Amino acid sequence: MVLSHMCTPISPTMASFHLLFSRIYLLALFIVFNAQSISAQLPNFRTCSADIHHSPLSKNYELSICPLPIDEESAAETGTWAPWKRRPYCVEPFMRDDDITGPEFCLYTFESFRGDQSLSVVTTPALAATIVDALDDTFLPSKLRDHLSSSLMAEAHRDPAFTVEEVPGKGKGLTARHPIRKWDVVLMDHPAILAHTDLFDVVGSEVRQDLLERALKLLPEKQQEEVLSLARSTGGEPIEDILKTNIFGVELGVEIPHLGIFPLASRINHDCRPNVFWRYSIRTLTVQVIAMRDIKVGDEITQSYVPLGLSYSDREEDLNHWGFRCTCSLCASSKRQRAVSDQHREQLQDIYFTLNEGAIGRSNITVTSIGSLVDEMESLVREEGLEAQLLVYYGVIARAYMRVGELAAARRYVDLCEDLWVRYAGDEDDYLAGMQQLRHELDEREKKAQSSKESHYEP
Repeated sequence: MVLSHMCTPISPTMASFHLLFSRIYLLALFIVFNAQSISAQLPNFRTCSADIHHSPLSKNYELSICPLPIDEESAAETGTWAPWKRRPYCVEPFMRDDDITGPEFCLYTFESFRGDQSLSVVTTPALAATIVDALDDTFLPSKLRDHLSSSLMAEAHRDPAFTVEEVPGKGKGLTARHPIRKWDVVLMDHPAILAHTDLFDVVGSEVRQDLLERALKLLPEKQQEEVLSLARSTGGEPIEDILKTNIFGVELGVEIPHLGIFPLASRINHDCRPNVFWRYSIRTLTVQVIAMRDIKVGDEITQSYVPLGLSYSDREEDLNHWGFRCTCSLCASSKRQRAVSDQHREQLQDIYFTLNEGAIGRSNITVTSIGSLVDEMESLVREEGLEAQLLVYYGVIARAYMRVGELAAARRYVDLCEDLWVRYAGDEDDYLAGMQQLRHELDEREKKAQSSKESHYEP
């Protein structure tokens, strides 16, 4: 999930999309990429997965400082395919234009991934090379290795805050077994299978199915059972149905979209007013599920499968792609209550639009009007339980105050935005670019204001 524009001026629709702290819904992932776009997105063959490459994994397998791509041809030439378990199995994409060539897709499997698990990856050779360091368990930060839900923790020491159990009308889900505080990491999970999204567009169905079945069969038996026990909704071949039903939209390399099966996190059911969100790290291939509010013992742990802030009809339409009708407390409320909620959400979009238009100078805005809009926004956010959207609003409020020269107020909202940014996006540098840009704009305005003040007092 890309969060790099969260505090920049974006449309209300995009604001809602960027607040999808949940699985990216299916249609957003199956965008058709032509062969030229696939090639254009590939990282350089010497692109590395991190800035410093000296992990024990690279040393153990005598890999180059920056691992190079491995495919069937290079593996045959060198006689090695370390650190992967087997020689990669590759297929050529089906190209509609004979004059256009696209990258091949290969199956890679790594053993001893996050303890006693394995990982199967269907992607291009160049992208597989970028994740070599991420495979190394010792490369994982201690806060992730030592989490009580981590597969790296000894079984006797694991004490997850949740249990997997049947939820009426929903199948299996997660329920809190300990009190969970807001901002706590509820669980962390790692993928069993990762698959490039273009696989579903440029590889024939039979070849694709064979590739995915191979990916599954190369996992340990226990992992295979965990994957096969996940929900299905679309019909068709089991592994592809499971992948599409339980997808997490993640990225490899330079933000290249992939589908991921995270067996534990995939158990989290939907609610239009969720109590958790998730964030994904390209560098560690880890999903962290974070509490958005306090969760009591016995409460179901839920996330939103659709963007936050949508109206009832829009939510219903989007959830239809997942094959179910939502019966959460918001959707099951009376027609009148749903209409009031829809009105609140429309007002929130209008407030964002007004603040954004003022921030970029397309309309006149005053300190007084900003204050009134902020008060109304905060009231509506509390009413609708959409506190996650404050991240977007704080950014545009800061820019609106910059526009009218109220830099002290602007700095307050920049600080608030940065605090939420780190909580929601994490502290990886890749995700901080948007925040750094906002702070840079404020610093420049403060410098100009100070320079103007000093010149005014010059004799």
